[in-house]
Amino acid sequence: WCLNSHSLVFSPLRTILVQMVSAAGTGYFFNTKRNRLREKLVLRKHDPFVNKHVLFFEKRKIKSI
Repeated sequence: WCLNSHSLVFSPLRTILVQMVSAAGTGYFFNTKRNRLREKLVLRKHDPFVNKHVLFFEKRKIKSI
């Protein structure tokens, strides 16, 4: 696999950094990476404010990485 200036210019940014917000309404959030072409993420993780596993929804894109 060869990395040259041509492949760097035309390679699409495939990953983005997104903010995941707790559905419990506590305001707890974390950032994670996902594929740019994928649908919005929904994850089930631990929310320390309610000390339970809750759903986390993707709120916004932070940046392309």
